[in-house]
Amino acid sequence: MRPETEIDAAPEASPRAARRALFLASVTFALLGACITIPGALLPLLVEDFHISLIEAGSMLALQPVGYLLAVVATGGLVSRFGVRWIAPLGFLVGAAGFAAFGLAGGWTSAGAAMFAFGLGFGVIEVGTNTALLAEGGSRRTNMLNFAHLFFGVGCVLTPAAATRAVNAGMSWRSEFLIAGGVIAALGVGWAAAALDVGRRDAHASSGSARETLTPPVLVLAALLGIYVGVEVGIGGWLTKYMTDVHGLDLSRAGTALSLYWLGLTGGRLALSAVSHRFRERSLLIGLSAFATAAAALALSIQSTAAAEVCFALTGLGFSGIFPTVMALGAAAGPHDVARVTSVLITGAGIGGIVFPWLMAAISDGAGLTAGMLLYVAGSAAMIALSLRIAPAARA
Repeated sequence: MRPETEIDAAPEASPRAARRALFLASVTFALLGACITIPGALLPLLVEDFHISLIEAGSMLALQPVGYLLAVVATGGLVSRFGVRWIAPLGFLVGAAGFAAFGLAGGWTSAGAAMFAFGLGFGVIEVGTNTALLAEGGSRRTNMLNFAHLFFGVGCVLTPAAATRAVNAGMSWRSEFLIAGGVIAALGVGWAAAALDVGRRDAHASSGSARETLTPPVLVLAALLGIYVGVEVGIGGWLTKYMTDVHGLDLSRAGTALSLYWLGLTGGRLALSAVSHRFRERSLLIGLSAFATAAAALALSIQSTAAAEVCFALTGLGFSGIFPTVMALGAAAGPHDVARVTSVLITGAGIGGIVFPWLMAAISDGAGLTAGMLLYVAGSAAMIALSLRIAPAARA
């Protein structure tokens, strides 16, 4: 009988199917990154056209992650039963409808409903896309995940400037949402045509419920991913505020520091897409977590502004491979039901993304911004501890 915490080596897959999955996933993540940033980039226009307050605008946008989390919880079981081939295109259809409907919305209610629908579609797409990569990646699954996920960052970096400049050039913001909705739908057609018949529960596995997926290794990985997302997104959300308040930078220079942070993360994923197969996934996870923790601690303790900017960029570099590596380890922990494991892990990520910003705000209100930022150093250190609880992987 094998140990309960043992992680298996990845099975090999068809090179042609792997390339097809990698191409579709890369385009998908770039598009999702773009769509996630468009509402924020155009928020001043949305507030003006919908005649809503900032609180109402924030609530409207918050309906997207609510829909996302609900979809992520449900999608693992659906993909496990029907496969990526049928479920992923459904997610694109719902997401496209939601994004296009936002472009036609006349007020807060309809716009909020459209954001919720997009969140539902986004959640289905996220689980389906990661499941396809994990199922087709074989021994190179970590490389594939790093490569595909770096395009999410590319979409996030390029879209705000493009969206705002298009409006300045005379394009209606509504047209941008309608066009993006059409692109999402077209990509869904591409997924349907690719016919990636993966993700369904292994025929040799028992036909139990989701409880079978909640093994100790999977729960540890879900907790780790929740902390990671909370820390990564938290630093990204508060870094400009920290640099302006603590280091006295103007907003433009602080924005440059934030860009360097995301550049470190994106560049790290590009590098790991080529070399991550050379490392054991557990060892890579421990090393990245330790590197990010040290860099974040230095960034908050160092006095030099330039050095702090470099350390935050190095923090992003350390974070770069954590999400893909955790996803790969999750697939190894539950190889007979990858879709359901993926759903559990991304659910943990969604919860972390909700909890950590609230904790950060609470600590900062009581003890100051630097104390609040130390929460992220503590979270990064907790990732090291959780990584050490993962049993070493078997290697092919």
